[in-house]
Amino acid sequence: MRLAETAGKNLEEAIDNGLKTLKVRQEEVVYEIISEVEGEVKIKMEVKEPRQHLFELTKFILESCGFRPSINIAKDDKGLYMNINTKHADAILIGKKGETLWALQYIITRLMKRFHPNLKILVDVSGYRMRRTNFLKKKAAAIAHIVLQTGREMALDPLTKREQQIVEGILSEIKGVKIYSIGKGASKNVIIAPSDES
Repeated sequence: MRLAETAGKNLEEAIDNGLKTLKVRQEEVVYEIISEVEGEVKIKMEVKEPRQHLFELTKFILESCGFRPSINIAKDDKGLYMNINTKHADAILIGKKGETLWALQYIITRLMKRFHPNLKILVDVSGYRMRRTNFLKKKAAAIAHIVLQTGREMALDPLTKREQQIVEGILSEIKGVKIYSIGKGASKNVIIAPSDES
């Protein structure tokens, strides 16, 4: 539910009832008064448009955790790309190998899906995700070319599951190489090898 019509003895009570119905904070909504007679105020309350809602929600989450974020949101054909900057705490928000960033992405996406179920959101901190993705693509392509020239397998640094998906995506475009893994968990090694066809 993104829209609610509620009433109260006064405007404050009507707003309060609307917030309880939608289960949101006042910063996440806009409202208009439908009617106002003595002893009753009726309002129509609606959750803000996605970009503004995302901004308010993220700001609330981060400020509640003690951060002072600068939040920029851009729209493209895939959805919304949100880049967060803090003065001195970007590394904390990113975490080891981006783990905290992925957790933040999960929380924000889950909360936004209550009202915008089809909206795709990519959360980034100081462009980390873009830099990391570009780095992995270039490194995987460079190693793949060495594998093709030498005919020998080469190992990549340990990757997260999502990073492995990025590498698999770029290697699917290069003929003559394949990727497989050895080991489990944090000690899992990703190997680029010549494919059987080559």
